[in-house]
Amino acid sequence: MVHDKIILIAKKHKTWIDIVCTFGCTRRIAEDITQEMYIKIQLQLEKGTLDIMYNDEINYYYIFKTLKTLFIDLKRKSKNI
Repeated sequence: MVHDKIILIAKKHKTWIDIVCTFGCTRRIAEDITQEMYIKIQLQLEKGTLDIMYNDEINYYYIFKTLKTLFIDLKRKSKNI
């Protein structure tokens, strides 16, 4: 079940990368952030703390918010270095 949901999310892989690029980072960083998003969501799905479905579709807003949060976290970390 978790695997099926990750597959559904991954079908829009290029879209997720393109969205992260609009935040103002390189494509390489966007790919890294997208990979982190997959890991974060998979862990939450496995724990049972997340239901990524909304009206029989993937909750795209949740994915967007996760990507945005990961991007902001990366920016904060780079400021502290």
